[in-house]
Amino acid sequence: MVRHLRSGMTVMAQKIRSVAGAALLLAAAWLGTSSHAAEATPPQRLSLAELRQRLGAPGDHYANLGGVEVRYRDEGKGPVLLLLHGSNGTLNAWDGVVARLKDRYRIIRFDQPPGGLSGPVSEDAAQTVGTPEALVARLLDKVGVDKAAVFGTSSGGTLAYYFAGTYPQRVTALILANTPADSVAEAKIQTTPALDVEIARAKAIGYRDLQYWQVYMSYLWGEPKRLTRETVEYSYTTGLRAPEPSPLALYALTANKQLTMDHLSAVKAPVLILWGRRDPVLTPPAEAALYDYLAGAESRSVVWLDTAGHFPAQEVPERVADLVDAYLRRDQ
Repeated sequence: MVRHLRSGMTVMAQKIRSVAGAALLLAAAWLGTSSHAAEATPPQRLSLAELRQRLGAPGDHYANLGGVEVRYRDEGKGPVLLLLHGSNGTLNAWDGVVARLKDRYRIIRFDQPPGGLSGPVSEDAAQTVGTPEALVARLLDKVGVDKAAVFGTSSGGTLAYYFAGTYPQRVTALILANTPADSVAEAKIQTTPALDVEIARAKAIGYRDLQYWQVYMSYLWGEPKRLTRETVEYSYTTGLRAPEPSPLALYALTANKQLTMDHLSAVKAPVLILWGRRDPVLTPPAEAALYDYLAGAESRSVVWLDTAGHFPAQEVPERVADLVDAYLRRDQ
């Protein structure tokens, strides 16, 4: 473990710097594929009602935010921590982190619509809400929160710095894990032969089966042995949701370079960057770019997680939770 801080601030003693990051990149380019033994017929798509019946859990709440129905959870007591998941994910991606921190923080998380168990995004609703960061503001208003520390991973990190740049007075600290800053479309992503086979097979059969998700997620994990069957099956099930007409209407994306730079340069809160070093999608230069673009922040600190991949919060949740806790309590 190596301590690595690139601000003048002494934040935490002995921290590791590592790389982990952005699944939206791959998700935008790839369809999905088949199951452990290629299924003879495609599985039936699931309606939102069916998904909620299968996957809904105690603690789920729903809020109508400008015409968009959003599933969220609000747990614990203490300083507020808002968690923003990455693409192909849901609020469940944060279960391990929440379990470790909910005794010390009030934690709010939600399914970014129209994913997970959140509702669709109509054209009228998208116009009413306006921007993805405005949706976040509406949710915080709904639950009576004025300010929060915001933690986003992968494309959820993009949403996090969009929100922090637009509403600087509402963000006490910004935490980003394997988050893109430059356009994903321009990234040269190195895949594996096994993943290439699954991508091609997914396109051929028209859906993502269990085998696809196993290979795809193993590719994103720094240590594939940490990936559980339960996690793979959950992604497979949520991936059976009937296609939405406007899947990215309220997603914060890096494709508009100037808009992205405007939001990054407007971030004023102190920033902690966590990076899974084994991330095959967002490699170390992506972290360096993100760090540089956040030059207007009060302070910037970086911690590398040497054995983690693209999603450190899922792969090593206890380690990530402890780093976040130490960072948020650094001045106590």
